[in-house]
Amino acid sequence: MSWLNVKHAMDLSPWIRIPLMWPEPGLEDVEEAQTPEAWARYFAEGLWEDCASEKPEPGEVDLLTDILLMYALRAPAAYPDFEVFLHLPHPREIPLPVYVDLVEIEEDEDRETALRGLTHADAGYTVEPPIVEDFRSPHLGAGLRVLRYYQDEDSNEVHVGLRYAWRYEKGTEAADVLIILADPDAGRILKALDDVDEFARTVRISPDEEADTWKSS
Repeated sequence: MSWLNVKHAMDLSPWIRIPLMWPEPGLEDVEEAQTPEAWARYFAEGLWEDCASEKPEPGEVDLLTDILLMYALRAPAAYPDFEVFLHLPHPREIPLPVYVDLVEIEEDEDRETALRGLTHADAGYTVEPPIVEDFRSPHLGAGLRVLRYYQDEDSNEVHVGLRYAWRYEKGTEAADVLIILADPDAGRILKALDDVDEFARTVRISPDEEADTWKSS
């Protein structure tokens, strides 16, 4: 059996991973993995300590703690069971959630159809045709990256969505890999695009015997 492995992406400084449960299995002795509150405080303090060019104003560490706690509690609910990573290049910015998971392949569904469906490459609800590009990963091979603009049903605002997908096949194992992010501010996603591309290229599938326990960087 294999599963998604993006643990080495933790070495990329703009990224923070949100655990899917508390305490996180395998990290029961790690203080910041015990509760969302401890996790949020740990990363808020660490991000400001690592910000060599600036020091936090009074209350800013507490503010970032509260923001991270909100994302820790709410972000995983958007796509249950997906791994959740926050793109946060500066402690004064708003985190951008990125969701990653394996998707079971439907019987007799060919690769091209599956990847176009997962990325909404042919979506009819967009305000303009989606921008569909080939996207190659060193671990997963050829895939798709699709950027699309669409009107949110609740707010009527135009949002931007970005999705990546690959077909993974090895021996008797097969699954599709999907990355999802979206935001009402197109500028946020376009500004983060290079970092997200770099992150996407770290995603891989690993056999059970190669897996290591998640560790915070």
